[in-house]
Amino acid sequence: MNMRRNAGRTLAMGAMAASLLILGTGGAHAATGTLEFSGNGERTLTNPKDGACYYVGKETPPWGSVGYRRITNHTDKKVTWYTADDCKGDGSTVAPGKTSEASGTWWPLVNIRYVKIG
Repeated sequence: MNMRRNAGRTLAMGAMAASLLILGTGGAHAATGTLEFSGNGERTLTNPKDGACYYVGKETPPWGSVGYRRITNHTDKKVTWYTADDCKGDGSTVAPGKTSEASGTWWPLVNIRYVKIG
């Protein structure tokens, strides 16, 4: 009788563990691939988290915060870049497989400071 009860408990615990694994993988999605930043140096962001806002500016005294001028989206999610703080305000969206340029090589220099995934 004890063996049967223990076997039932073991089976129930295994089912709970399996359901937690299945549910646990659905919460934190990430874009698969990389974002490449260029024009004022280079940087790569790999598998960024969906919905997250990333600061990609560069602190360059004495001019303050500057950023990159070009972004290439090699992920499977759309990406929005911003020139303002904390992914707020008007942004420009870059579809998967596309490149967006904030500004050319001369005036006015517009820099990508933040990106939001998804």
